[in-house]
Amino acid sequence: MPIVKIEPTSCCERKGLVQIRFCMYLDEGDYGYDIHRVQVPERELTEEELADPKLAKKVPKVWRVNPFHNHFIYVEPDTSDEEIMDMGEAFLHEAYIKWACEEKLDLRNPSVEFHINPDKARLEAIEDKVKRLKETKLESR
Repeated sequence: MPIVKIEPTSCCERKGLVQIRFCMYLDEGDYGYDIHRVQVPERELTEEELADPKLAKKVPKVWRVNPFHNHFIYVEPDTSDEEIMDMGEAFLHEAYIKWACEEKLDLRNPSVEFHINPDKARLEAIEDKVKRLKETKLESR
């Protein structure tokens, strides 16, 4: 069963709203799982290793599953974590159906009204929400 996670590094303020990036991952046995399961170096390569492919090949590898789809949404700062994850799971469901049918994954967000010049209180509320999202690391299961 695929899962959706919030990618904390992409949570930020954008035009007076909270920007959230959902990363959608396949589980073993899901359609196309092997496409997104890749071997990567277990650590960042040094400049010397990057310059010399023979050295780079010596770095041990680990398996990682990359997202099959990423999707951004924009919410008000008072949107609950439960509401956010409900949206994430709805997008996951839609994305996986399209993925499994080999359709284009163009998911549509509900329209939002951006706040071009947010006031200080709004920016503080957004900052608080972003901080909580980064600390909480929400994901479905």
